[in-house]
Amino acid sequence: MSYRGRGRGGGYNNNNNNYQHKSNFGNSQQNVDAFVAANAYPIEIVGWNGASSSDCINFISRKCRIVVSNYSVDHNTGVLKGYVKNESQANELLNWSGVKFAGQSLRFSKGLSTLSNQMGGGPASGAGSTIETITNFLKGRYQPEIKMLNLNGVKQDATLNAQGFFASVSVTSKFFPALMKIASDLKIDVESVDLSNNELSDLQAVTSMTQSFPKLKNLSLQNNNLAKTKVFETWKHKLNFLRELILFNNPIVQTTNPAEIQEIKLELMRCFPRLVVLNGEVLRNEQALEANSTSPFGCQAMFFQDEDIKNVATNFVANYLNLWDTNRGNLMVLYQNESQFSMQLDTSHPHLIEDANTSSNIDFGNYMPYSRNLTRISSGKARMSKVAIGTEQIFKSFQQLPKTKHNLVENPNSFSMECYKYVPLNGIVITVHGSFEEVAQPEIADTSASQGSRGGRFHSQSRHKKPNLSKKSFDRTFIVLPGPNGSMVVASDLLLIRPFTSEIPWLNQAASVQTSSQPPSTATSVPGQQPLNGLPGPNAQATPAPSASIPPVVELPPEIKSNLQLPQQELLVKIIVETKLNLQYAIMLCEQSQWDYNQSMVNFKNSASSLPRDAFI
Repeated sequence: MSYRGRGRGGGYNNNNNNYQHKSNFGNSQQNVDAFVAANAYPIEIVGWNGASSSDCINFISRKCRIVVSNYSVDHNTGVLKGYVKNESQANELLNWSGVKFAGQSLRFSKGLSTLSNQMGGGPASGAGSTIETITNFLKGRYQPEIKMLNLNGVKQDATLNAQGFFASVSVTSKFFPALMKIASDLKIDVESVDLSNNELSDLQAVTSMTQSFPKLKNLSLQNNNLAKTKVFETWKHKLNFLRELILFNNPIVQTTNPAEIQEIKLELMRCFPRLVVLNGEVLRNEQALEANSTSPFGCQAMFFQDEDIKNVATNFVANYLNLWDTNRGNLMVLYQNESQFSMQLDTSHPHLIEDANTSSNIDFGNYMPYSRNLTRISSGKARMSKVAIGTEQIFKSFQQLPKTKHNLVENPNSFSMECYKYVPLNGIVITVHGSFEEVAQPEIADTSASQGSRGGRFHSQSRHKKPNLSKKSFDRTFIVLPGPNGSMVVASDLLLIRPFTSEIPWLNQAASVQTSSQPPSTATSVPGQQPLNGLPGPNAQATPAPSASIPPVVELPPEIKSNLQLPQQELLVKIIVETKLNLQYAIMLCEQSQWDYNQSMVNFKNSASSLPRDAFI
């Protein structure tokens, strides 16, 4: 018997305690209850999706020396929930926020009932009472007939004040996250939210609203203390369906400087790509915006620029995916020494996962070491190291990815494709969307998979654990060029891996194959594109442009023509031809220049250097 054992409650002392516990069932039950309570402090974890939940829990145990028990995944939010021994351990985990796991940063927060323990000191301030109070408050403020959640003047609510929800700054800061969490759990259908009169100087307290209501259309923030557009950065591209925003009686809109007003409008349109109305003012043509942002190529599952490209692309994709599933080595005839391949992961949208039975098994361990997600990798050297150039490197990259099965023949409706000419190189661009099943582990295993594990006998098994195989969704873009003797060469190959979603958006409407003579720049837009400088007022009148004949190569879509007068159509085509802007940016430029040709060219020259690459044809 060692002294260390005695010091930790071993030896005779431990036996004596056991005897006492056995002799008194009541005391034993109390101790059991105390033990359960001591191991029931809730915590929540985000940023773990790069691997499985069990891998994350094991990592925390090794790295942080804290055991997280009874863990589970919330399939609505993707949050990993569990319990630690006490509040001290929870606070210690908070200090570990930012630690890297599977290529991502883990974020720890205290669970919902933690809020209950810190709100008020009365006998009715328990976890059940807190959740029940907030739930009743939400139900009383929700108007289902118009899908509106009224959170106007929350701090003035008598019931919430009586419960001590706003007794201190620290407690108040926890209220809105708890409110949004419960609203998400209730699954209430919300299209409009009123957050007026809540003394908001920034959006940190309500940032989780974007997760609870990602398809929010209308939002009122009037009578708050928002002073700068910078506060909206936390919501940037997270409320992609927001149509109307009200900001009356906020310092941000209490300026009379026209340049500042236009800059505010510009920044808000950048943050919310479908924003149409700001404080009752129409910012842009909603019909044209919807026509260009609903989906890349309308409601069809396929788009081909012409019949020739259709035949080439469909044969190419069918043969390519077949060889990708059966013999990737045979694909190397399509690549040359200058060809490039890269793969990236997008695990940041757990709410898209529809299948609760498979979501908990999603494991990206086979992909994480090779992912070239530029939003997560900032080092230039690291970025370049994850690009495979030439046949040797590309084939090795292919062998490092799991073997797959694409059910293209069995279920063709689950795939979508767009294809158009790439004029600068006389090639074509082919983009394929769909899903695949992982059927076997990679031929070449990642030797760095265990680099985050510490050595020692206790880690030998977890270090060699293979990632789980599961179903994934993907997007793959090829730039294909003509090769010698009528062959084809893949110049660029970009593969994006996503969590699997059973929802197939192009099947929500009648799917059909469309052939069109219009170039993609006049029929498509990239979601999240920013507008140009110089927003027009809602009553701007169209100014006839200099006459211009429409070149046969540019044909405006019918839905655009129906909303524009003939002089506007001619000006729009002229702008596209001269600036090489795509359709959405060209429309924005014309609208912001009040459909004046000379002003359009001036605005274009002033803004061209700051436009993203995908703004151009």
